[in-house]
Amino acid sequence: MTRPLIGVPGMWSTSVHGLRYDGVAVAAAVLRCIVRAGGEPVILFPGTGDSPREQLARLDGVVLPGGADVSPSLYGAEPDEHHWPTDYEGQDAYEAGIIEGCVAAGVPLLAICRGLQLLNVSRGGTLIQHLGPGDVQHKGAIHPVGVAAGSLLAEVVGSETVDVSSYHHQAVDVLGEGLTVTATAADGVVEAVEVPGAPLLAIQWHPEDTAETNASDHALFQWVVQAAARRRSVTEDGLAGAGAR
Repeated sequence: MTRPLIGVPGMWSTSVHGLRYDGVAVAAAVLRCIVRAGGEPVILFPGTGDSPREQLARLDGVVLPGGADVSPSLYGAEPDEHHWPTDYEGQDAYEAGIIEGCVAAGVPLLAICRGLQLLNVSRGGTLIQHLGPGDVQHKGAIHPVGVAAGSLLAEVVGSETVDVSSYHHQAVDVLGEGLTVTATAADGVVEAVEVPGAPLLAIQWHPEDTAETNASDHALFQWVVQAAARRRSVTEDGLAGAGAR
């Protein structure tokens, strides 16, 4: 069986090293993690004319990586002095369409950092625009998070406490509709959310940073790749059955 195809939305950037003009970037660590878990990463272009439904029809799963801040205009706020905007005005709308397309079609989705924040905002939630100094260091640090017993996340990582590589300055404030919090840091910052019944894990940390040596982070990529493979198998079996008739 060929590797399941895992779509990875690229971040449109006005400057990419080695290119004369603008480009689309994805962290190489994310791509390596997908390959290590048995998947084949496919970088998605946010400027395509295809709808999310059309793009997702060609894929088996999606990993939505971290990146620039979600526009605060999407949750009725003005940007503060810490705001780090996307270079492409349509980035938020494009990725939000991918998220909801995955939920609607049952496409397995692992949403990382910005991906969790965009999921929350796209469902009517809000964000804390900047986390001040506190008991937990969230930018450039490793810290423990508590995982809710009985959650999909707990099933995947196999533990109710995991150490995570954290690099973010924003966090969930008001929780979006239909979301369930399944992990928190010691200071109460939301570290993971799920959509009950959907093959979706949204996490605030960066598992690609330590997946090569941290089994719980590698397990997240294994989960999305294996769920994608199962979905492909069911789809192919259905098509084969239809053809036999």
